[in-house]
Amino acid sequence: MTLSEHMNDSDSDSSSSTCDIAPSSPRLIEGQQDGSVQDSCADVSCIHPDADSDIDVWDLVDGRQILSSSDSEVEGEASLTEDLVQWMNRHDIKRTAADDLLKLLKGHGHTSLPSSARTLLKTDRMVVSEEKSGMNYIYLGLGNTLVKNFDKYPDEIKQTTKILHIALNVDGLPLFHSSNTVLWPVLCSILIQPITVFPIAITCGKSKPENLDFLHDTVEELSQILQNGLQFGETNMQVTLKSIVCDAPARAMVKGMKQYSGYFGCDKCTQKGLWLGRMTFPEIENFTCRTDQSFRDQENAEHHQTVSPFVSLPIDMVRAFPVDYMHQACLGVMRRVILLWVRGKKKHKLSASHVQEINTKLLALQQSIPACFARKPRGFDEIERWKATEYRQFLLYTGKIVLKGILRNDLFAHFMSLSVAMCILVSPTLVQHHSQYAHSLLVYFVRQGRELYGPEFLVYNVHSLLHIADDAVECGGLDRCSGFAFENYLQVMKKMVRCGKNPLTQVVKRIHELDSVSATSELAKPKYTVSVNRPNNTFILDDVSCCEVVAESNERDDDGSKKILCRVYNTLEPAFMEPCDSRLIGVYKTSLENSRIKLLSPKYLDRRAIMTKKSNGKETLFLAILHDL
Repeated sequence: MTLSEHMNDSDSDSSSSTCDIAPSSPRLIEGQQDGSVQDSCADVSCIHPDADSDIDVWDLVDGRQILSSSDSEVEGEASLTEDLVQWMNRHDIKRTAADDLLKLLKGHGHTSLPSSARTLLKTDRMVVSEEKSGMNYIYLGLGNTLVKNFDKYPDEIKQTTKILHIALNVDGLPLFHSSNTVLWPVLCSILIQPITVFPIAITCGKSKPENLDFLHDTVEELSQILQNGLQFGETNMQVTLKSIVCDAPARAMVKGMKQYSGYFGCDKCTQKGLWLGRMTFPEIENFTCRTDQSFRDQENAEHHQTVSPFVSLPIDMVRAFPVDYMHQACLGVMRRVILLWVRGKKKHKLSASHVQEINTKLLALQQSIPACFARKPRGFDEIERWKATEYRQFLLYTGKIVLKGILRNDLFAHFMSLSVAMCILVSPTLVQHHSQYAHSLLVYFVRQGRELYGPEFLVYNVHSLLHIADDAVECGGLDRCSGFAFENYLQVMKKMVRCGKNPLTQVVKRIHELDSVSATSELAKPKYTVSVNRPNNTFILDDVSCCEVVAESNERDDDGSKKILCRVYNTLEPAFMEPCDSRLIGVYKTSLENSRIKLLSPKYLDRRAIMTKKSNGKETLFLAILHDL
């Protein structure tokens, strides 16, 4: 019986006498605290008035709380519907498979479920697009979408946030290998952990946008929000645009300037490039930095091609566009250096036996890399398939371990200057105190790179390292202005496209379906469960001790949490002294003889680390995980 039928039956029964109430049905009596039930017939006899009584029987009956079995069934079906929606979106279930599942469920008693996934997910029947910049274009909006996504954060974050920091991203996303169809979304991120990324506008076509008209809606609404604030509930919240993150080609496009391969292609300084078969930037220190005013006045005419829509915003047109270390340091410089070792000229090329030795060490490190890393190390023989996270892992962590003793000393020292500098700039804590030292290391890396690999080494990605320290200081660490979070969301968008027919419509429908699902709990930063299993059980306690979790104990802390049995290493030595004491960046050397078993509170286990044995088997290395997880 449906809910409406049940209500109709109840209405028809209400015209009969009180004794018509089902005498055999137990009923919850309002006011009972023990959850017990009484027979309804006895209940009715208790409330029957005398003939002369002025009390209305129906007032007494209507005052009782009556729960029917169909009410609970409807609530159960509603819960099942919500669970199905979340399950479909979480696992990216195809609509045809979902339709078949719904038919099976309806055939087994869940008759109130819809017959199709379109109804279940509340899919839009029609998506209206327009043409802009020579592409199909849909504007999803910034203000409402920003409020909706900020509202998903826990209450304590929403109540304490006074200024909402956001970042934008513009990049191309090829959809298929068999065609040149590409999406150009404008993405926004909320810079609160965990970082939330969502689209503002999406364009789709066969090439990149013909002009910058597709940015106008975003810039216009963003200008109003930056000026007037954002209304969140009863609070008017101030919003600041911290950065606009793009790779080098996209940054040149949205700023309306020459590409990085042009003579005046650097957007940070006015240096004129030198063509050596490729564009290089030979000046390392004697160059003039661009300013917001000089950019807006287009003082260096050779640098500009058109006027960017972003100039209408109250932002610094130089500092607001940081160097993206994902594309330029990881996929750019680190990849370039490894390829020089593997396939470069004879004077700095590794032998086949040395490459194999490095591969063996990288594979051996797989058992030491915690689950918080998306990928385990792979050898140089798969370098063409390495992802940006693998280059980052090698640059910040594993390269220090596997290259020592194999790579030529001068090449190793050159690599270490880059590795230590990037470790400092990635860490929000270290960048506050050691940014100048990191910059000096990068100046050495660029200058020494010219001596080791030749003047052709100083391409735009290498040159950009001379400006990256300033961006790290401005943003509070390189992870605050990198493309990693945006790149992850682009891959989510790519999976939304199932076929080549109307890909823009498919993406917008999937986005609206996800928006219809309540996801408040999903944005709560997950509490890390301390593991006793390697490699997920190692931590940095402070500057003089590290630990390895051994087991849980029955002893409890003051707040009631179980204490953890740990092997604590107290005597920590530097793993290397060049270019600096390794303890500065959280790299320590110790041994089993310097450890003892100790009970610790879980609140001290918040700095994750990598632990690995050195090749001699006697020494243990701890490497603090510095980047955002």
